[in-house]
Amino acid sequence: MDCTADQTQQGLENFFNSLRKRDGISRFRLRVPVRGATNYGLSLDREVLIEARRARHDGEVRSRFEIAWMPEGSVVFPRFEGTLAIGGKSDSGRSCIELDGSYTPPFDGTGKIFDAAIGHQIAQATAREFLKDLKIAIEAQLSV
Repeated sequence: MDCTADQTQQGLENFFNSLRKRDGISRFRLRVPVRGATNYGLSLDREVLIEARRARHDGEVRSRFEIAWMPEGSVVFPRFEGTLAIGGKSDSGRSCIELDGSYTPPFDGTGKIFDAAIGHQIAQATAREFLKDLKIAIEAQLSV
Protein backbone atom coordinates (compact mmCIF):
# COMPACT_ATOMS: atom_id res chain seq x y z
CA MET A 1 0.00 0.00 0.00
CA ASP A 2 1.15 3.53 -0.65
CA CYS A 3 0.97 4.67 2.97
CA THR A 4 2.94 4.20 6.15
CA ALA A 5 2.25 1.48 8.68
CA ASP A 6 0.89 4.16 11.06
CA GLN A 7 -1.48 5.46 8.37
CA THR A 8 -2.56 1.90 7.59
CA GLN A 9 -3.26 1.20 11.25
CA GLN A 10 -5.32 4.37 11.60
CA GLY A 11 -7.11 3.58 8.35
CA LEU A 12 -8.04 0.12 9.61
CA GLU A 13 -9.37 1.57 12.85
CA ASN A 14 -11.44 4.13 10.94
CA PHE A 15 -12.72 1.47 8.56
CA PHE A 16 -13.83 -0.91 11.32
CA ASN A 17 -15.38 1.96 13.30
CA SER A 18 -17.35 2.99 10.21
CA LEU A 19 -18.95 -0.47 10.07
CA ARG A 20 -20.47 -0.15 13.53
CA LYS A 21 -24.18 0.62 13.34
CA ARG A 22 -26.49 2.13 15.92
CA ASP A 23 -27.14 -1.31 17.39
CA GLY A 24 -23.40 -1.61 18.14
CA ILE A 25 -22.95 -4.45 15.66
CA SER A 26 -20.55 -4.21 12.74
CA ARG A 27 -21.63 -5.66 9.43
CA PHE A 28 -19.72 -6.02 6.20
CA ARG A 29 -20.52 -7.47 2.79
CA LEU A 30 -17.86 -9.99 1.82
CA ARG A 31 -17.43 -10.58 -1.87
CA VAL A 32 -17.14 -14.21 -2.85
CA PRO A 33 -15.63 -14.41 -6.33
CA VAL A 34 -17.31 -16.71 -8.82
CA ARG A 35 -14.71 -19.06 -10.28
CA GLY A 36 -13.63 -17.90 -13.72
CA ALA A 37 -15.88 -14.85 -13.52
CA THR A 38 -13.62 -12.53 -11.51
CA ASN A 39 -12.08 -11.22 -14.74
CA TYR A 40 -15.52 -9.77 -15.41
CA GLY A 41 -16.01 -8.46 -11.88
CA LEU A 42 -18.68 -10.99 -10.97
CA SER A 43 -19.02 -12.09 -7.38
CA LEU A 44 -21.56 -13.12 -4.79
CA ASP A 45 -21.99 -10.87 -1.78
CA ARG A 46 -22.70 -12.15 1.70
CA GLU A 47 -23.32 -9.93 4.70
CA VAL A 48 -21.40 -11.05 7.74
CA LEU A 49 -21.15 -9.83 11.30
CA ILE A 50 -17.59 -8.69 11.80
CA GLU A 51 -15.58 -8.12 14.96
CA ALA A 52 -12.21 -6.40 14.83
CA ARG A 53 -10.13 -4.95 17.59
CA ARG A 54 -6.54 -4.03 18.16
CA ALA A 55 -4.61 -6.95 19.59
CA ARG A 56 -2.99 -6.50 22.97
CA HIS A 57 0.08 -8.27 24.22
CA ASP A 58 1.13 -7.80 27.85
CA GLY A 59 -1.13 -4.75 27.99
CA GLU A 60 0.60 -3.12 25.01
CA VAL A 61 -1.37 -2.30 21.85
CA ARG A 62 0.30 -3.84 18.80
CA SER A 63 0.06 -3.15 15.07
CA ARG A 64 -2.17 -6.18 14.78
CA PHE A 65 -5.94 -6.61 14.79
CA GLU A 66 -7.87 -9.62 15.95
CA ILE A 67 -10.66 -10.24 13.48
CA ALA A 68 -13.59 -12.62 13.19
CA TRP A 69 -16.62 -12.84 10.98
CA MET A 70 -19.64 -15.06 10.96
CA PRO A 71 -22.73 -15.26 8.77
CA GLU A 72 -25.77 -13.25 9.73
CA GLY A 73 -28.99 -15.20 10.01
CA SER A 74 -29.17 -18.62 8.43
CA VAL A 75 -26.89 -17.91 5.48
CA VAL A 76 -24.46 -20.74 4.82
CA PHE A 77 -21.00 -19.24 5.17
CA PRO A 78 -17.89 -20.24 7.12
CA ARG A 79 -16.95 -18.60 10.40
CA PHE A 80 -13.47 -17.03 10.31
CA GLU A 81 -11.12 -16.09 13.14
CA GLY A 82 -7.67 -14.65 12.72
CA THR A 83 -5.46 -11.59 12.69
CA LEU A 84 -4.61 -8.71 10.43
CA ALA A 85 -0.95 -7.74 10.79
CA ILE A 86 0.45 -4.46 9.50
CA GLY A 87 3.96 -4.50 8.14
CA GLY A 88 6.28 -2.04 6.50
CA LYS A 89 9.27 0.14 7.16
CA SER A 90 8.40 3.56 8.53
CA ASP A 91 10.89 5.31 6.24
CA SER A 92 9.64 3.65 3.04
CA GLY A 93 6.16 5.18 3.03
CA ARG A 94 4.74 1.78 2.10
CA SER A 95 3.03 -0.87 4.16
CA CYS A 96 1.23 -4.15 3.80
CA ILE A 97 -1.58 -6.00 5.55
CA GLU A 98 -1.40 -9.73 6.09
CA LEU A 99 -4.46 -11.81 6.94
CA ASP A 100 -3.86 -15.03 8.84
CA GLY A 101 -6.41 -17.28 10.43
CA SER A 102 -8.68 -20.23 10.04
CA TYR A 103 -12.29 -20.83 9.20
CA THR A 104 -14.86 -23.41 10.12
CA PRO A 105 -16.85 -24.75 7.16
CA PRO A 106 -20.59 -25.09 7.69
CA PHE A 107 -22.39 -28.46 7.80
CA ASP A 108 -19.83 -30.45 9.81
CA GLY A 109 -18.81 -33.55 7.78
CA THR A 110 -20.44 -32.48 4.53
CA GLY A 111 -18.82 -29.07 4.86
CA LYS A 112 -15.40 -30.66 5.30
CA ILE A 113 -15.85 -32.68 2.11
CA PHE A 114 -16.92 -29.55 0.20
CA ASP A 115 -14.00 -27.64 1.72
CA ALA A 116 -11.50 -30.27 0.62
CA ALA A 117 -12.90 -30.22 -2.93
CA ILE A 118 -13.32 -26.50 -3.56
CA GLY A 119 -14.26 -24.59 -0.40
CA HIS A 120 -10.69 -23.72 0.57
CA GLN A 121 -10.14 -22.13 -2.87
CA ILE A 122 -13.27 -20.02 -2.39
CA ALA A 123 -12.06 -19.02 1.08
CA GLN A 124 -8.66 -17.94 -0.27
CA ALA A 125 -10.28 -15.91 -3.05
CA THR A 126 -12.67 -14.30 -0.54
CA ALA A 127 -9.71 -13.36 1.68
CA ARG A 128 -7.94 -11.75 -1.29
CA GLU A 129 -11.09 -9.74 -2.11
CA PHE A 130 -11.40 -8.67 1.53
CA LEU A 131 -7.79 -7.41 1.52
CA LYS A 132 -8.42 -5.54 -1.74
CA ASP A 133 -11.49 -3.89 -0.17
CA LEU A 134 -9.42 -2.86 2.87
CA LYS A 135 -6.73 -1.36 0.65
CA ILE A 136 -9.26 0.63 -1.35
CA ALA A 137 -10.98 1.90 1.81
CA ILE A 138 -7.71 2.96 3.49
CA GLU A 139 -6.29 4.66 0.42
CA ALA A 140 -9.62 6.46 -0.15
CA GLN A 141 -9.39 7.93 3.36
CA LEU A 142 -5.93 9.29 2.58
CA SER A 143 -7.09 11.01 -0.59
CA VAL A 144 -9.81 12.97 1.23
